[in-house]
Amino acid sequence: MKSSTTIRRLDRYIGSFLCSILSLINLIKAPRNPDKNVSNILLIELFEMGASIMAYPSIHYIRHNFPNANIYILTTESIKASWLKINGIDNQNVFALEERNIIIFLLSFLNNIKLINKKNIDVIIDFELFYRITAIFSFFVKAKFKVGFHRYNLEGLYRGSIYNFRCHFNQNSHISRNFLALTKTVLTFSEDYPDYKNSIDLSELTFGGYQSDPLILEHLEKETQISLDIPYIAISPDVGPNLACRNYPVDKLVSVINKLLVTYPSHNIFLIGTKENIPVCETIIDTVSNERLRNLAGKTSMDELFEVLLKAKLLISNDNGPVHFATLTNTPTLALYSTDSPFVYGSLGRCVILYSFYQCSPCIMAYNHKNSLCKDNKCLQAIAPESVAEFAVKILNNNVTYRTINNEHPYLL
Repeated sequence: MKSSTTIRRLDRYIGSFLCSILSLINLIKAPRNPDKNVSNILLIELFEMGASIMAYPSIHYIRHNFPNANIYILTTESIKASWLKINGIDNQNVFALEERNIIIFLLSFLNNIKLINKKNIDVIIDFELFYRITAIFSFFVKAKFKVGFHRYNLEGLYRGSIYNFRCHFNQNSHISRNFLALTKTVLTFSEDYPDYKNSIDLSELTFGGYQSDPLILEHLEKETQISLDIPYIAISPDVGPNLACRNYPVDKLVSVINKLLVTYPSHNIFLIGTKENIPVCETIIDTVSNERLRNLAGKTSMDELFEVLLKAKLLISNDNGPVHFATLTNTPTLALYSTDSPFVYGSLGRCVILYSFYQCSPCIMAYNHKNSLCKDNKCLQAIAPESVAEFAVKILNNNVTYRTINNEHPYLL
């Protein structure tokens, strides 16, 4: 729903108008010098599946500095399960909005806002980049302190003055650092202008690990009639129709799969994804026509997907949620980036990224609400299947050095 033209227009025009009205109201009713006791914190992120993983350092910071604080999440039904993979985030603390259509979405918000306001929220941290809708939602939550990304001197991206703490979004810094800067801005009650005026060390980007659940694993193998004990490669081939420009061309991916099936005759290959990815996966299955290539798209829950990732010898993926999930499973990953900046959204796990460095990339970013007009992703097409297969083999043979993009050498190849 987030990528529809209707939603974008509503957010831009009606959202901007509402933000201006609510900002005026906010100036009148804003409390003066509220106490700084923090017991209940609400994190907001509605649309990005990998955001829960990238927010992990922020959650770690909250738990370390406010160990007795309750952490609540406002998100959407489609990505709720990814937040539940964060250790210590309970199902009862996650409020999820339904997304079937705009009316149901808004009604769901009204219902959830009543429940949230019963929690006596002290701090709201809005992890959405520059969508107005979450700023509007924040207005209706009774909280002493609210923080969100702010445009400062940028001409566009207006969100009003609903937040009493604001943070600059740094397009040259990794998203997990941006999230942590946002968190520190409000929880240190910073008065710098612009915020956040400090550095964030690599050591602060800490991530937990996923622990296998034997019951989930047993159910997965029984329902899909596969064995995760046989060596296999997981491939996430499709981002979905809303961000199709992130997809590596199917014909090139087929070439990679055929090469790997020949090179590793004892390995299976599993295609992973959601129900909306089934058509692309079925096309690949029909084209390759090999019994060692299996389609798991739409057949796994979020818990089962983590089991698949945990035991995979390698994950090959477009810029998509599984790339970030693999951070928690410590799965060796080969990621294909193009329209998004890997410097901002690259995996912080054991990952090698292939990137063509085209001048027009990134064309999906915070400053255009991830709305690209690209219909011909030559940046991804420029990555030869021979190169993808070559690096896949290097990773499987443990012949690569994993590097992060934060205070170390880039791992971009």
